[in-house]
Amino acid sequence: MLPIQCPFCQYSLFFNEERSYVCENNHNFDLSKQGYLNLLPVNNKKSKSPGDNDMMVKARREFLEQGFYDPLMQEIKSVIENELEFNSEEINTIDSGCGEGYYSENALNNLNNIKSNIIGTDISKHAIKQAAGKYKENFYFVSSIYNLPVKTESIDLILSVFSPNDSKEFGRVLNDKGYLIIVSPGKNHMKQLAELIYDSFRPHEYNIIEKTGEPFSHSSTHRKTFEIEINNSGMLQNLLKMTPYYWNTSKEGQEKIKNCNAITITCDFNITVFKKA
Repeated sequence: MLPIQCPFCQYSLFFNEERSYVCENNHNFDLSKQGYLNLLPVNNKKSKSPGDNDMMVKARREFLEQGFYDPLMQEIKSVIENELEFNSEEINTIDSGCGEGYYSENALNNLNNIKSNIIGTDISKHAIKQAAGKYKENFYFVSSIYNLPVKTESIDLILSVFSPNDSKEFGRVLNDKGYLIIVSPGKNHMKQLAELIYDSFRPHEYNIIEKTGEPFSHSSTHRKTFEIEINNSGMLQNLLKMTPYYWNTSKEGQEKIKNCNAITITCDFNITVFKKA
């Protein structure tokens, strides 16, 4: 049974063998054509369509499916397989802020000696639609990470890649032996992209440990750095749409992106592991 609960009354959600999940209070949530649930109450929305829009989601999928971030996925899997200790060979995992599903599928699936039951959530309906449409073995739903429709202490591992985090809510859904892995930009992440559009680069600051409070304790940090070669402006534009730079790029900067057909870019990541204290 999926470790999900009703966002209104917090009772467990059960599949009714048709196309819906229901709780004891008869709150009903229909599965979409792609197989996802929308568990985001209207009063939790800050806009009509929160999160990444369809254009940004499709750009991310086109970029990630080229394999540019595969070294990061392998590093995360290595950390899970070699460093984390679970009570069972079958674990429940959440990809928090999962986007179009690439991270959950490629970092949490096919682990050595571990069977991972993967659920993923994002506040963007566009992202969840793409995730559920492609990665049928995982279960995806729309929700806010600040109010997860997930049962208390039902999760063994949370993965959060370039996504907002809520220590209190993550601590609630993780069991006593649970882990949280946060992937954040390393000091030199996307250095050449920033230099192209802004003519300068300010190194990223690493403050995830300070930001992640109770009930977590820092276990370890791994840094993964590699370079990627982008050989057409269309793919470079896709990368730009995945970054915060997209919203602050001038017309001049956008022209530089369009006219750049070859660039080497540094990918620099911090993979920080926390244990539930």
